[in-house]
Amino acid sequence: MKRIIPIFVLLLLFPAVSFAQDLQQVERGLERERLQAQRTERETRLRIERERRELTSRLSVLKKEIAGLKAEIERLKGQFLELQKKEERLQLEQAQSRQEMRELAGVVRAAAKDLEEIFAHSLTSAEVEGRFEKLELLLNERRFPAFEEIKGLVDMCFEEMRLSRQVVKRKGRFISPQGEWVEGTLLRAGKFTAYWRRGGEIGFLTYGKENRGLLALSGHLPWAVKRNVKKYMEGKTDCLYLDPSGGAALRYVIRRPNLYEHLRSGGPIVIPILLIGVVAAVLVAERFLFFRKARPLDDEVAKKLITLAEKGQWQRCEGLLREAEGNPVANVLLAGLSERGKTQEVVEATFDEAILKEGMRLTHFLPALKILAAIAPLLGLLGTVTGIINTFRAITVYGTGDPRMMSGGISEALVTTQVGLAVAIPIMFLYTYFESKAEKVTTEMEEKAALLLPFLKEGDGTSR
Repeated sequence: MKRIIPIFVLLLLFPAVSFAQDLQQVERGLERERLQAQRTERETRLRIERERRELTSRLSVLKKEIAGLKAEIERLKGQFLELQKKEERLQLEQAQSRQEMRELAGVVRAAAKDLEEIFAHSLTSAEVEGRFEKLELLLNERRFPAFEEIKGLVDMCFEEMRLSRQVVKRKGRFISPQGEWVEGTLLRAGKFTAYWRRGGEIGFLTYGKENRGLLALSGHLPWAVKRNVKKYMEGKTDCLYLDPSGGAALRYVIRRPNLYEHLRSGGPIVIPILLIGVVAAVLVAERFLFFRKARPLDDEVAKKLITLAEKGQWQRCEGLLREAEGNPVANVLLAGLSERGKTQEVVEATFDEAILKEGMRLTHFLPALKILAAIAPLLGLLGTVTGIINTFRAITVYGTGDPRMMSGGISEALVTTQVGLAVAIPIMFLYTYFESKAEKVTTEMEEKAALLLPFLKEGDGTSR
């Protein structure tokens, strides 16, 4: 037990000795660490101080830079505001410029459109190539016309004016009335009129935009126009028929229906009206032939007749009257001479009978002419009513959208009235003329009979 206690004490002291040694080592380590920490602290302080000085220096530099940047920002803000105002001003100017460009382009395109319309109907377009291609570039809305193109537009205007005052005769191609391209002599008088000549044929030309060439219109020119154009082309005259309307007048002349076509458009009622005209013409011809013989008795013959009657030379009176045989006055006086020497009542009755007979010859066919003159306009009125009825029927079926569907009825309505009046007016005029002639001859018969009556009554009409 006693041996165990010392051992136990030794065991307890051994860790204390070891702990003391360890404690010394720890203290030495702590001292080293303290010294190291102090050294590190000094270095850190020095570094911090150095960095502080550097940061302070940099801070002052940065403050100066910040102040400079603030000043720069203020300057840039001022420049920005100025540039913003300038941008707004430039945008406004740009918008105005674009608007002006659009207006200019619109004016150029409008001028090009007008010029295209002029060229489409201009006879000079057949002599100048590339006109419409240049105008198509100007009319393209996807691009702004170039200055050279605008200048070309002005040049084309002056070129058209220059060509419009020229009279040109040349060989060239044109589309014939049959629709074929042919060669011939072409004559252009300014921008008004153009003619073609091929062999003995002469016609009127117009410009066809679709074919880009001259087109001969179908139809026939009046004879006077053909003759004038032929002489002008041959250099025999300086005068030429012109159409200031640009071809409208000549188109009307060429396409104007002839008399047969005009009458045919009036429908079937024109036929009886024309028959009335033919019958009236025959009757008028007969009356003209009759009144050529039924002229008033010559004054010299009448004076000579009275002189012979005063002398009682009746044979010579009869011979003088028989020389004018066929004349109504002579026939009446011959009838009275045949009853000379009889009572006045008998001679007067003979004169009255002869005057009545000759009066019937004078007024022969005149009532018929009067009736024909009355019927012709009535038939024309009938045709007018028929045409109007046909027009309303066409309107009922087709409406008023297409005037050509109504033209037949309108033509029938107007042409029949025109033809009826054209027939009736001269008939009425001639009827009045013949009636006045008949009255004049009848008056002369009565006057001459009254002059001769005193010499023919009983007691005075002795034969010699």
